[in-house]
Amino acid sequence: FDPEMTWEARPTGKRGRQPDYSDAAIQTCLTMKVLFGMALRQTTGFVESLLRLTGLDWTVPNFSTLSRRQKSLKVNIPCRGSSGPLHLLIDSTGIKVEGEGEWNARKHGGTKRRVWRKIHIGIDEQTLEIRAAEFTTSDVGDAPMLPELLDQIPPDHEVASVTADGAFDTRKCHDAIAARGATAVIPPRKNARPWKPDTPGAIARNEALRASHRFGRTIWRRWSGYHRRSRVETKMHCVKLLGQRLTA
Repeated sequence: FDPEMTWEARPTGKRGRQPDYSDAAIQTCLTMKVLFGMALRQTTGFVESLLRLTGLDWTVPNFSTLSRRQKSLKVNIPCRGSSGPLHLLIDSTGIKVEGEGEWNARKHGGTKRRVWRKIHIGIDEQTLEIRAAEFTTSDVGDAPMLPELLDQIPPDHEVASVTADGAFDTRKCHDAIAARGATAVIPPRKNARPWKPDTPGAIARNEALRASHRFGRTIWRRWSGYHRRSRVETKMHCVKLLGQRLTA
């Protein structure tokens, strides 16, 4: 807890009741909740204890306030940033909402109540910090989320490359990457054919396809640096260590 942080909300100037706590205060409490796997009531008591230990006389949001505010909270992802242009690595995974554990499902078979959500993340290859994140339902594909992940990177931050697997080999993804002036490190699909070269993204993708056909997929992956994508899989494992089930 930083004594300089804004804990109480500033007046918004809008009609109606003003919020008592800032987004930073709510995010701090919810971070403690996720980090230590606590319920909302436990989180409130835990944060109160921490504030007493630090000598801060701030009031703590009650559990109903945390429950209400977390629905609309715009999470600010802090990052130190890399020393040069950003090399973004993209991946996604499933997080369980409800249903049996994996062992029980394998032993007795799953039920219709097994519901999942997907988390899509983009990390900085150099620092392994999460720079972009989106949650979707399980029926949303990976490729449609790439432009939204790129939009979370500030426009003034140079993006050197975007690395993702073959599921992102679509026109929309390549065009979004080219629009940021970045290089797409995406392996063409095995049955891929050249696209009409009517956009910078399509032209770059066709060049990657020709290189893959000429030198082979293995050499292309080494030459392009596609092996760096394994780092985002390592980061996803770290995320799952916090828990593989969503809670209220």
